[in-house]
Parts: sequence; C-alpha cells; structure tokens
Amino acid sequence: MKWLAQWDMAPEDLDVNLKKYAELLEARAKKDPKFPLNPLSDNYVFPGEYRGFIIYGDDATDEQLTNVTLHFKDTMAWTFEPIMTAAKWIEIYQKSRK
Repeated sequence: MKWLAQWDMAPEDLDVNLKKYAELLEARAKKDPKFPLNPLSDNYVFPGEYRGFIIYGDDATDEQLTNVTLHFKDTMAWTFEPIMTAAKWIEIYQKSRK
C-alpha cells in the first residue's frame, strides 16, 4: 500500500519545522531506519498555505510513519491516507462483481 502523507502547520511554526525537516533529511541521508528512507515523491506544498504532502511507498512501516509524526510533534499535524492506482482499484472492483 502506498500512503499519501498530508501535513499542515500554523504559520508561526514554520521556522521550527524547517529545522525539523532538515533533521529528517539528514537522517534519511544517513540511512537512519527510524524514518521512511525512500519516499515516492518530493515534499509538495500548496503555495501561500502552510500545508502540503509527500507520498510514501510499500516499504514505509507503521513505526517509521509514526516516527515522522512524533518528530514534528506539537508543531505539525499529519494524516496518512492509503492510496492505489485507479487501475488496481478497478481490477479489485471487477473481481468483486463476479
């Protein structure tokens, strides 16, 4: 399962979250297994807003995703939604109709 990880923060938390994000990138560069190591996308933002998203793949564990939320505890809210391709969903749907 792939995960759409959405985040948002208050404007006053931007500077502290930039520091925390740099720490997360440093941990990823060092291959620290505490966090997901191979996101499937860049970290995207909605211009002019203090929210965005990143996509994680099958190799991201529950523990790693939880560690992301704990790393940004009290300064950034995270939600994780399972996602799949439309083709995969259609395949599952059609099998269920038989």
